[in-house]
Amino acid sequence: MTTRRHLLLALGAAALSRPAPACDFFSSHLRIWHPWTRATRVDAETAKLCMRFDEVNRTDRLIGVETPVAGGVRLAGPGLPDEAAPLSLLIREGQELTLTEDGLHLELLDLQQPLQIGRSYPLRLVFEAAEPVNALLNVDYAGLR
Repeated sequence: MTTRRHLLLALGAAALSRPAPACDFFSSHLRIWHPWTRATRVDAETAKLCMRFDEVNRTDRLIGVETPVAGGVRLAGPGLPDEAAPLSLLIREGQELTLTEDGLHLELLDLQQPLQIGRSYPLRLVFEAAEPVNALLNVDYAGLR
C-alpha cells in the first residue's frame, strides 16, 4: 500500500510540475503576452485579436501581423474607421498596451478557416525597430458574443 501511495504522489507531483504552454513572447524591446481570439463560426470572415504589450524598454511600432489563418489584419476599435489601413500601432517605452475585444484590438481579415477552440496557430508580429517575433495565436474562448 505504501508503494502505491508513493507512486500516486509522484505521478501527481509530476502532473503539477509540467510547464504551462508559453503565453509570452519577447522581442529585444518588449514582451507580448497571450495573443488570443475567440472561436469563429464556419462562415466568419473576421476575428478580433487581443494581447498585451508590456516590459517596453524602447518605443516601437507594430507594423505587420502574419498568420496563415487570415489574409490580412487591421487596427480596429472605437473611433477608428472601418477601412483597412496600413498597420501602425505605437507602443510607448515604459507603458503597457492591452488590446481588448471592446477596445483597441487587431482584426484578422479574410479568415482562411474557422478558428477552433483549444487550437493554436502561427502568428508573426513585425515591428518597425525590433526583430519580428514568432508567437502563437491561442483560440481560448468559445463562440461569438
